[in-house]
Amino acid sequence: MLGCGGVRSRVPGVCPTVYPVGTPPSGVRVICFSATASFTSGIALIAIGAVTMLRTREPQEVPLAAIPGIFGVQQLVEGCLWLGLPGQPPTSDRLAMTYLLFSHVLWPFFVPLAIWLIEPSARHRRRIAWGMAAGAATSMFFLVILLSEPVSATIEGLHIRYHLPHPHENIAFAFYAAATCLSPLLSSLKTARMLGVLIAASMVASYLIYAMWFASVWCFFAALVSSVVFLHFSGRRTRRQVA
Repeated sequence: MLGCGGVRSRVPGVCPTVYPVGTPPSGVRVICFSATASFTSGIALIAIGAVTMLRTREPQEVPLAAIPGIFGVQQLVEGCLWLGLPGQPPTSDRLAMTYLLFSHVLWPFFVPLAIWLIEPSARHRRRIAWGMAAGAATSMFFLVILLSEPVSATIEGLHIRYHLPHPHENIAFAFYAAATCLSPLLSSLKTARMLGVLIAASMVASYLIYAMWFASVWCFFAALVSSVVFLHFSGRRTRRQVA
């Protein structure tokens, strides 16, 4: 089986235990990521996103409702990248660039914007605006890097590692976390705060266990976490049912 990061397994459907440099702590089970995992999660999230979009009532709810679906598209892009690697045709580099546009450019600004738009409290919106500012700066920083530096991706162990050289890594990470994690936590809405807690928890866990493949692994977990957005719209009938 070659779906496990390009590593052959003698047991169908089971990934071999192969760890490169940067192995996880002892006793931690490594999750097997593959094209199948990316495609499955992508299709499921697009379906969830379609339901949440149908349950919106106001235009300002659309960005939040679209988050699962957009994450689904991102996972489909990575699924295609799994199929294109370990070779490095031009298509693989374009797919890596597309994936990083989602993960590094879109989400830092889109997440706080979506939370800000649905926030009913003016006081909380002012706080979330700081997260939007951090997100805008982060998105612009990474956009410049993506347009000026070579981007590539490789399969290492059981994961995809994205190569995006840039300075100020710690500062960029802090701004990214402030935008994507802190903004939902500053909301007065329970579901938004729940989203923030889960995003932050998945970020910390991914960094501690999968630091070498952080961009791929954390976005996979964050994509799954985005299904929490459904809770914000649960109990509502779709626009078709209302009509």
